Amino acid sequence: MLRTFAKTLLASLLCAAAISASAAPILIKESGLGNGQWTNSLTLPMQSTPANYWAGLQTLVIDNADTVLAFCVDPWELSPTSNQSYETGDLAGIFGSSTANFINELYSKFYASTLENTVAGANAAAGFQLALWEIIADHDFKLDGTGLVATNAKTNQTIVGIANEMLSQLNGILGDDLYSFTFYTSGASNGEGSSKGFQDYLVATKVPEPASALLLVTALGGLLLRRRQK
Repeated sequence: MLRTFAKTLLASLLCAAAISASAAPILIKESGLGNGQWTNSLTLPMQSTPANYWAGLQTLVIDNADTVLAFCVDPWELSPTSNQSYETGDLAGIFGSSTANFINELYSKFYASTLENTVAGANAAAGFQLALWEIIADHDFKLDGTGLVATNAKTNQTIVGIANEMLSQLNGILGDDLYSFTFYTSGASNGEGSSKGFQDYLVATKVPEPASALLLVTALGGLLLRRRQK
């Protein structure tokens, strides 16, 4: 009970602290693709007819220096291949606390599986992306032929099944892993809407368990104490 409460409290604090808005613009461009799969025929709100979309991790270059992996959180817009101005946004402020909590839970339970350099990892990344779009665009836990994110008979059924399995396990209880998030928005649709702009992204960073964090702080404190004693 105490461990679960500590994890929930830490997750809440991380969400509040790590996704605050920033003032300075950030330059971002997509430089490549990570784990994932092509969907075959799928309908997203960025266009009215089905298309073959990439579902999975993308590689971003930030301020021409840092390279990170990210998932798309905005099925209304396309990724930039040249530098565009971004800022960080408040995930809960844009999507609402309920949706933000389910996004957090999705990452907590399944994000680690999307990083495995295997076919299973690629499928997991694709299913994860579809599940994320379903939560954000349709606000439910069933990926099917209805709503803004809609499948059909030609959609890659393997990744549809993975997405629905992930969605079915969202019950408001965090999984084993905790992440802090940076939400990059181009400022047009802010993650949800029909305004023209560029894809918004979510970058996740794993954080230690409360006990591990305490151990790390204790170790650092010991090192500082030894330095002062010399």
